[in-house]
This record gives sequence, structure tokens and C-alpha cells, in this order.
Amino acid sequence: MKRAFFYGDSNTYGYDPAGYWGGRYPRAQRWTTILAEGLAGEWEIEADGMPGRVIPAQGRPLFYLQDQLRAEMPIDLFAVMLGTNDLLGTLRPDAEKTTKDMDALITGVKELGVPQILLIAPPEIKLTDLSFEASYVRGDRSYAQRYQEEGRELTRRYRELASRRGVLFADASSWDLDFAFDAVHLSETGHAVFGREMIRVMQAAYKDR
Repeated sequence: MKRAFFYGDSNTYGYDPAGYWGGRYPRAQRWTTILAEGLAGEWEIEADGMPGRVIPAQGRPLFYLQDQLRAEMPIDLFAVMLGTNDLLGTLRPDAEKTTKDMDALITGVKELGVPQILLIAPPEIKLTDLSFEASYVRGDRSYAQRYQEEGRELTRRYRELASRRGVLFADASSWDLDFAFDAVHLSETGHAVFGREMIRVMQAAYKDR
């Protein structure tokens, strides 16, 4: 059986913004569980999601990820969905810089000899007034359009990066996802759709392998 390791932020963690003290949706409702069940018998799915996670910087943060992956070996696929917090956590969202950081992460993973990498462009950023009441969104309402524009630019750059580095690509920003009240975190319905879409991505990528 093949093994995949999914690395991401709060939407991989299954964060429920309506919960208390970092609450999560029930395991069965998280997209990672839906994916694992949909690919049962073909893939073993390991997931590491952490609220607030940004792309690990070169140096100690990236070394830590490499050590973590070494402990998980053998891995047939490393999948990463990060970049949203890199944009929302700053008053100067920069898709170009975020893409460079992701490029360095891909290099670090390739150094370990992982056979395949899947780069996932995060869901589209469409902030509402409620979004800016959350501590994890920097700025105020006037930044909404800028965040959205940089998010779209990030998707474009991620697509180009995946092509240039020879890794798989999935565009979650194009999926019809439903979000919780903060318009940042997936709702339970959003997790269900995300899980189904990711099953489709995995099956298509490995159809002839």
C-alpha cells in the first residue's frame, strides 16, 4: 500500500472556528479522514495540520520538517497546502515571496528522495467583515481586495512552480467550497467537498501508475 503525507495549516487540521480552545471538527467530518476512507486499500494517509502554520523558513524550521519526514519514511507522496497564513498574517501580503519560500520547501523535500510531491493551491481568499474580527487576519476591511488579489496571484505562481519543478498540482481555489462564518476555515460541508475533490485528484494522478 502506498503512503501519503499531507502537510498543512488549520484547514488540514480540521479547525472549527466556532469551537473553543482550538476546537476541531469530529474526525469523521475532516477532509483528511474522508480522503483516507475514499482511498482505503490503496493509500495510507497521514496528515499533519497545525493552525497558523506558515511555510517553514530555510534553516531550523525546514530542517525540523525534514527530520519529521525522515521519521515517516517510506513515503510515496508528500502533499503540501500552505500559503494562506503567509498572506493573511502580514500587512504586506506577497505572493512572490510566498512562492519562493514554497520553492525552498520543495527543494528540501526532494533532497530526502520522496518519489512525488503534490502542491495544493489553497482555497480562494474571500474575506468578509466577520473575517477581520478574527485574530488570525491581519489588517482591516480595506485589505480584503488586496488579500484576494495576492491569493489569486499565489495560485498562478504555484501552478507555474509545480510545472517548473516537475511536481503534481491541485487548485483548491477552483473548487466550490463552503466556509464557516469567518470565510477562512472550511465548514463541515466544505470539508466533505474538499475530501471528494482530493480523492479525484489522487485517483487521476495515479490512474496509470
